[in-house]
Amino acid sequence: MTTFAKLGLNPTLQANIKRLGYTTPTEIQEKSIGAVLSGADTYAIAPTGTGKTAAYLLPTLQELSQVDNSDKQVRPLRALFLVPTRELALQVEASIAEFDTGLKLRTISVFGGVRITSQTKRFKRGTDILVATPKRLVDLLKEGVFSLSEVQHFVMDEADRLVSMGIVKELRTIMEALPAKRQLVIFSATDSNALAKYSETHQQHTKKISASKTQPAVNKILHTMYKCQRDHKSENLMTLLKMLNCDKALIFTRTKHDVNNLVAQLSEQGFSCHGIHNEIPQKKRQQSLTEFKNGDCKLLVATDIASRGIDIDQLYYVINYDLPVNSNDYIHRAGRTARTTPIVDPTQEAIEEKIAKQKLSVEVASTEMFGIVDAPDLKSKHIHGHVFSFVSPEQERLVPLIEKVVGKEIKLDAMPWR
Repeated sequence: MTTFAKLGLNPTLQANIKRLGYTTPTEIQEKSIGAVLSGADTYAIAPTGTGKTAAYLLPTLQELSQVDNSDKQVRPLRALFLVPTRELALQVEASIAEFDTGLKLRTISVFGGVRITSQTKRFKRGTDILVATPKRLVDLLKEGVFSLSEVQHFVMDEADRLVSMGIVKELRTIMEALPAKRQLVIFSATDSNALAKYSETHQQHTKKISASKTQPAVNKILHTMYKCQRDHKSENLMTLLKMLNCDKALIFTRTKHDVNNLVAQLSEQGFSCHGIHNEIPQKKRQQSLTEFKNGDCKLLVATDIASRGIDIDQLYYVINYDLPVNSNDYIHRAGRTARTTPIVDPTQEAIEEKIAKQKLSVEVASTEMFGIVDAPDLKSKHIHGHVFSFVSPEQERLVPLIEKVVGKEIKLDAMPWR
């Protein structure tokens, strides 16, 4: 059995890993840590929820800790982690804080949505590590707040999203500001032709790594799709939510206007909910996300800014009010659930027991016990999440594309309660 010690991590990192409750590396961590430690350019693809963040953080933190700059008046910036969203930037910064205890490293994160002057002040003493979104990073470079000339490790997380964001100029500016000799590490849950082309252009002697192609979204999650006219989606969503009576659900819409409208409708119907999208101030977005994670609000309505890099414990339900145009984004949305083993309550176990003894279908058992046609609230020890999607006629063409990335057929059903 491979251990973190066998992967070459130092005692301090091993102690931090143990303190956080991790015992053995995941497949992507086992394959990637040595490659990143070697200093090689690395191109790693692994499904969402498989520990990619630690796979690049641990070896990078170890390399940085070889030199102690804590006594310098201004620390040189030596590692850059580029991420597509503010939420992911904050999560990566939080992960660094968990892993780097005792390493004497300093980290700063920068992103849009907050005053740039509040971020420039933080660089007076420099930093070892910078976590940044692309546009804010370029803005700070233009202001001359810091230099990337001493960066040794450049990591692109959720890299497929970065190269598809329409930020070609920003990425070019960042690459030109980096030294010619530096390590470029690319991590992504999904591969793409654009990402492969970017790698060919900017990486050399690349170590290519892929973990199992089986997505947790396939193994642990039920996928239910309902045919639904666009102008009936909100009323059917209300019906589903009342039927689920769940403690927590993440609802994805396509646009910020849909977020605002849906939050207003849900609130009017008495649901506890918040919404997040790019135009909501960062402080309010973070507060909404925190309250959702803590259970202070039951529903979070979001655009795809919430589909990547956000860990929410015990999130069982994800609802696609609209299917994403990019089929890979479906995997990222689905990957917000099934991240922890569910707590199965006695009522749910009673359903399973009744099914087993009487050989009833899930539908029959749930109808008898709850008086509903379908069984969306049936959780089990084997199923860790449930993704519902409302599919309007113009979106039906997307279903085969989603089936392809999920790797199995998803039946497009009629609405069971109509």
